[in-house]
Amino acid sequence: MSLPAEQPRRLESLIRTGTIAGVDHDNALCRVQTGGLQSEWLHWITLRAGTTRTWNAPTVGEQCLVLSPSGETAAGIVLVGLYSDANPAPSASPDEHMTQYPDGAVIRYNHAAGALDVTGIKTAMIEASDMVTVDCPKSEFSGDVLIKGNLVVKGKATIEQLLSYLAGLSGNGGAGGKSKITGDFIHEGGQLSSNGVVLHLHIHVDSIGGSTGGPQ
Repeated sequence: MSLPAEQPRRLESLIRTGTIAGVDHDNALCRVQTGGLQSEWLHWITLRAGTTRTWNAPTVGEQCLVLSPSGETAAGIVLVGLYSDANPAPSASPDEHMTQYPDGAVIRYNHAAGALDVTGIKTAMIEASDMVTVDCPKSEFSGDVLIKGNLVVKGKATIEQLLSYLAGLSGNGGAGGKSKITGDFIHEGGQLSSNGVVLHLHIHVDSIGGSTGGPQ
């Protein structure tokens, strides 16, 4: 018994390979070039599309599958994510999970080494309404750090180079209620006061009832 003329075409169209020919980002649709045909605008499959939603649009030239219920390609959906000669796998490691972006940025996690690398980016921002906690034994910054709010240090602070401040310096005594500076201390401009006594203006009564001059 011969099949109806339409049946072989529908069977052939159930699953077709192709490449992305165009992307409508505003409506989350794409066209697929498959053989000598180009599809209508079709939806592509994403990871989540409910109250949790993800977005990672396909790119022109990316290899894909068109899954067409009942062989109707006009009702097909596009499954992206097939490596090709034009877009080969970015890694060959069994221990890596990575995402590579067209500007050269890479997010890579190596679960064998426990190492997360984020490279090639220009800026990064974390915005939180309550708090961000970094919990690790040691953190290192290789460039300048600007803090626009208050800085509270609960442990010791060691500054290996010049300490500069612009709006005064205020604090309480250190260990045992005392502060200690080792080495020369140079004060220029303004008044240096200790317990209400301005040191460079301080005089004493001399032995004959007069007054000594200020410190020289």
